[in-house]
Amino acid sequence: MFQFHRILQYALPRQESQRPFFWIFMDNLLLTEDDQETTTRFLQTEAVTLQDVRGRDYQNAMRVWSNIPGLKSKHAPLTPKEEEYLQAQVRSRSKLDAPKVDLLVKNCLLPLREYFKYFSQNSLPL
Repeated sequence: MFQFHRILQYALPRQESQRPFFWIFMDNLLLTEDDQETTTRFLQTEAVTLQDVRGRDYQNAMRVWSNIPGLKSKHAPLTPKEEEYLQAQVRSRSKLDAPKVDLLVKNCLLPLREYFKYFSQNSLPL
């Protein structure tokens, strides 16, 4: 997380720049509570837990810190029971079994498509 924060500081455009800059930091539910608090403090935004819901099962969840517009409004916080279930799923997952997060990431980035579609028709915000 600290390396991500460092790179983010180098990559941020100057304040007078009107160019949009979006970033995303993902955690596959492996960070401890202390690490989550530190990440929230450094990235200056709250985490959102994205989950793939298939029927009644939660699968392939991840925590995301991001400045992507509309990302936080789409996802409700997990209940403690859901969080516990997902943590157990992460612990039982073998290291060779890579989680399928591509759909979650795709859904996470969909708000950007709408953002750029709107601002390509209108002027960029000042």
